[in-house]
Amino acid sequence: MDTKPDEVQEVQVPSEHVAVVAMFADRDEAENAVDALVERGFTDDQISLVARGAGTDDTGAFVPGGLMVTVNAKNREAEAERTLRERNAREVTTNRIGATGKVGKET
Repeated sequence: MDTKPDEVQEVQVPSEHVAVVAMFADRDEAENAVDALVERGFTDDQISLVARGAGTDDTGAFVPGGLMVTVNAKNREAEAERTLRERNAREVTTNRIGATGKVGKET
């Protein structure tokens, strides 16, 4: 189909990603969680480990940093959540992200 340079077309791309995010206080626990996810068949390109820096709060008190493990886990959310919780994650949340980039309700 030919289009003119200034013509806008809408493209419908069905896509959804499910991101399971867990926070860890300890690097060893975070790395163990990543290893456990890999053992369960999640691939390296589905897993992210990010260190977040420390800082101070409004009162000047020290707030330690943390480590965040994110898993692209569509259709395997429960398995990813369970694996992260078993490895002492402080918080675990699951979010659905559609092709529009809008984040859906937390599940």
